[in-house]
Amino acid sequence: MRNFILLLITLTYTTFYSQKADNSFHGFYEEKGDKTFYKKFEFDGNGKVRIAGMNKGDYFTRNDSLIVYPDKSIFIFKIQKNGNLKGISNWVDKGVWIAKKDSIVENKRKQPEQALKKANLLAEYYDKTKKMSDIDALFSKDTPSINEDLCNKGLSKACLNLFGFKMLEYTPGLISEPEKIPSKKIQPHPELVTLSNKIIALGDPEGHTVLGSYYYVLGLKEKANKEWEKAIEKGSSKAGLAKGMIEFAESIEESKE
Repeated sequence: MRNFILLLITLTYTTFYSQKADNSFHGFYEEKGDKTFYKKFEFDGNGKVRIAGMNKGDYFTRNDSLIVYPDKSIFIFKIQKNGNLKGISNWVDKGVWIAKKDSIVENKRKQPEQALKKANLLAEYYDKTKKMSDIDALFSKDTPSINEDLCNKGLSKACLNLFGFKMLEYTPGLISEPEKIPSKKIQPHPELVTLSNKIIALGDPEGHTVLGSYYYVLGLKEKANKEWEKAIEKGSSKAGLAKGMIEFAESIEESKE
């Protein structure tokens, strides 16, 4: 009996991991009811999803599992036999999303081989980090090397994570005294500029977003705004949000003077 159970576990494990990841999942999904904050998901058939009509995330499927990375968190869904999505992870675990056939989402799958490469890299990222908590992800000695390896393989999400680690490393006072950084006249670190350009070359406009944020921290506001504008032009909602929040905060400060 014990051997049978071990065999069953092994076969289940092997079946899950023998299936290649994919990111051709496509369509508009709307929540049934009012159980979560995320009312709709728009999957573009090429590994990108618009979440609740706002921010974009990355996704892949494997077997009947759909894994979505909205940003720093993770959503896990089960693709049901009727085509609905059932949330099974934090933030989405009480929700069910139904495909809306009358809502059109442009299918952006133009280069299937390149898209599949990204899906498999994202699946590799998931396999290597799924057991990490948010704290582990920040402080584990393995996290930077995992992200660097996957960044070198061409996963823009890993490059963005790596940018955050490098920014902390090369910007003294970023956590403790960020308001004092501009007065230090720190020059942009070449490695961070190169890394942001790599993200952009991978087709991810958030390379402009993070570079703009880095410039802003250094006090280079004009350069920051130029990068954010480039990101916005390429479809980044995060850059628009960052720019808007900064402008609002600055207007509040000016009104106090």
